[in-house]
Amino acid sequence: MSISQPTWKRRSRAATVILVSALCGGVGAAAYGSMAPESSTPLATTPTSEPAEAELAAFTDADTGSCLNWRPGENGSNSDFTTVGCAEQHRFEISAREDLSQYPTSEFDEDAEHPSLERQQQLTDELCVGPTLNYLNGKLDPEGRYTISPILPPASAWAEGDRTMLCGVMVQDAQGRSTETVGLAAESDQSRAFPADTCVQVINDSPVEVPCNEDHSWQVTDVVNLGEDFPQDWPDIDKQNEYLNQRCTEAARNYLGGDDALYNSTLTPFWTTIQSQSWAAGSRTVNCALTFGRPDGGFANLNGDVRQGFTIDGNPPAKQPPRNPLRNNAAAASPAPAAP
Repeated sequence: MSISQPTWKRRSRAATVILVSALCGGVGAAAYGSMAPESSTPLATTPTSEPAEAELAAFTDADTGSCLNWRPGENGSNSDFTTVGCAEQHRFEISAREDLSQYPTSEFDEDAEHPSLERQQQLTDELCVGPTLNYLNGKLDPEGRYTISPILPPASAWAEGDRTMLCGVMVQDAQGRSTETVGLAAESDQSRAFPADTCVQVINDSPVEVPCNEDHSWQVTDVVNLGEDFPQDWPDIDKQNEYLNQRCTEAARNYLGGDDALYNSTLTPFWTTIQSQSWAAGSRTVNCALTFGRPDGGFANLNGDVRQGFTIDGNPPAKQPPRNPLRNNAAAASPAPAAP
């Protein structure tokens, strides 16, 4: 099953792919040139009057199938922009190369200003989404960790007439900045899953890693590869829930030190699931976690490591009535349903 362009656009706007944050993410985003001072480039750690010609050539020569890396700097100023093999650490995988000077109108002629953020988003939808899906043979998880993004030349190169736009995919952090990854996206597990002990906050319907001493929605107790237990076709959500109910409840007990500890924490075992389109793109990894659901729906704000002192919406866990220790773990109460 492949992901259609309309489906990708609809789902990317709805949930996990935040294009605006991609455009605001520093050197990995098309917005850099329009946001940075004219004298700065994404290729230098400090503002300079002229960009480094060799590094600009590396940007200009980069083509489909190549991967790019750079050294992040402060205030969106970065250095060591290079083309690397995709088996190496990189921040951007190129899916298409566009020459905006050939755009059907004269919008990007020699006197044109850098496109606004709104125009960059339109160009991404128009010129990057389709070619990127084709480049990946449809294997792009619409709920996964990769984002379709563009790179435009820095402002100084744009002013000299460079109209190259590179389309591609990147993995972003909570601030929308590109992070290093290894391997081709189409050959990678694209799941938006986190290592055990990670604290995760849901921001604009998208889960992002945050320090545990900040408000968060859940804390990861285990990482599960569903492909090991379901090696063939996609297991529907009911099958995933049935399997993960047991797996994640046991993970919660082990994480906190037993069933009594879980009971007294007032927290609920929780897990993520994989939709069929994500499975078709090669995603197999989900998380088990601990969370607290509010009576009116949604996640309470946890603060602190759940294995130590922590609060729930600013208060310590409510004291639970005494009970006999649970002797038969299979008799534990069923946890909350999984995330959709």
